[in-house]
Amino acid sequence: MKLENITRDNYEEIKKLTQNKGIMSYVGDGDIWDDVKISNFIEYNNPEKKSERKEKYFTVRDGKNFIGLIGISYLIVFGNYYFNIILDKRFQGKGYYHKSLKIFKQELEKYNMKYDKFYLLVRQENKKMLSISERYYFNRHIDLDGKKYSEYCIFNRDYIYLYLSSREDSKIAKEIFDKRGNWRPYNQETDRGKVDFMFTDLDYKYDKRLFTLKSLLKNAVMKDNYNMTNKDLLYKELEKIPSARKYLVFNYSVDSSNIDYKKIEKIFQKYKVMIFKPVGGAAGVGIEVFDNFDNFRKYCESNKSFVKYRDWVLQEYIIDPMLIEGKKFHIRGYYLVHKEKKYLMDEGRIILAEEKYKQGDYENKKIHDTHTLGSEKYVKYYPKDLKNSKKIQNQLEHLFSSVGKVDEYFKCFSESNNCYQLFGFDIMITEDYQVKLIEINSGPGVPNLHIPFGKKLFENQIKLMVDTAFPPKNKVDEDSGFVRVY
Repeated sequence: MKLENITRDNYEEIKKLTQNKGIMSYVGDGDIWDDVKISNFIEYNNPEKKSERKEKYFTVRDGKNFIGLIGISYLIVFGNYYFNIILDKRFQGKGYYHKSLKIFKQELEKYNMKYDKFYLLVRQENKKMLSISERYYFNRHIDLDGKKYSEYCIFNRDYIYLYLSSREDSKIAKEIFDKRGNWRPYNQETDRGKVDFMFTDLDYKYDKRLFTLKSLLKNAVMKDNYNMTNKDLLYKELEKIPSARKYLVFNYSVDSSNIDYKKIEKIFQKYKVMIFKPVGGAAGVGIEVFDNFDNFRKYCESNKSFVKYRDWVLQEYIIDPMLIEGKKFHIRGYYLVHKEKKYLMDEGRIILAEEKYKQGDYENKKIHDTHTLGSEKYVKYYPKDLKNSKKIQNQLEHLFSSVGKVDEYFKCFSESNNCYQLFGFDIMITEDYQVKLIEINSGPGVPNLHIPFGKKLFENQIKLMVDTAFPPKNKVDEDSGFVRVY
């Protein structure tokens, strides 16, 4: 495949292409070209004609076959350069688009036509081209001459990333970006406050020093979706969705300053065993298990840690859980949001309790506390270490299609044009393979990149969110492991 300069010898080829109504309906103003326009186009692109304007078109060929035209034009109305490609219908849908663009960028360098970036305009009704263009960085929607377009940015330089983590794993992150062939780390002195992709962990998420650093893509949304990550409100929202109810356990809100003991006593009569946890808690802190009402009341009236939090939830305890090696466990899964799109990762961590489960021994935290996230000693992996995982995965996808309805839009921070965020969720499985949602966390408990799963989880985010916006120079595995659920 190659690009060639346009000459008068190409007249008939160009005429046949540009006077085809089916091809030209989505090009420029949608009109076919008359003979005068074709002649002017050929003359303007004459390689012997010197011009200070940075506009250039080529013919695209595969061997002797004329495939189409490719080039770049300047739109005065926006003050930017825009990429154009017109392909013969016989060669559409066969990968020539991306191949042509790659060669085109190389040709521009030969002619010393250097662009930091240029843009692509796609008519919004052109669904096929919109699908093809999703791999480029979406910039904005545009109205032009009464027609609606989606504008994408195509970069003609190496991309810049900033990876900030309190862990010592920046070298592994660099390996992942280096593998793509067109990324380099952010340089504070030369890059002047602009970065293409910024990744921060919880220790840096709200660092004020970063608020003036402009990033095209960032791994943090402006709000942590209060309804979704609040242990109480999440359940209240999901209970409104009929398809989600079967994945929930009984959940009751408790205000530590105003406890309705009569109602709670009736709850204990029905459910026998309850788990009690603070809405604002994390990593298992403050969680208690009660198998009778009297002990629950004594705890509330005498324990100082109870008044530390105002809002609590009293949740049905799963007394018939699925066991692995005789131990209780929960699955820590990963849920990613990107504006209106929601994704579920098809792998997760299985966190085991320290000791084997014994029904009735509820005062022994070691049989039911599965929050040992920091220790790989108690970790297995979903789905490979779990029986009947396909049935469980189907339930998870069904459940999170409902979770996607809880909040439909996540706003980005003002310094970022685009953003996404990874959430962690906890589920338990009953002995008859029924999924039960426990909670969703804004802090997903991501393992260190030095742990193989941690590295995979990070790179999967890069594949899904970064590689689609900033196409890698080198070929990489495109399977991100994320399934769209909403």
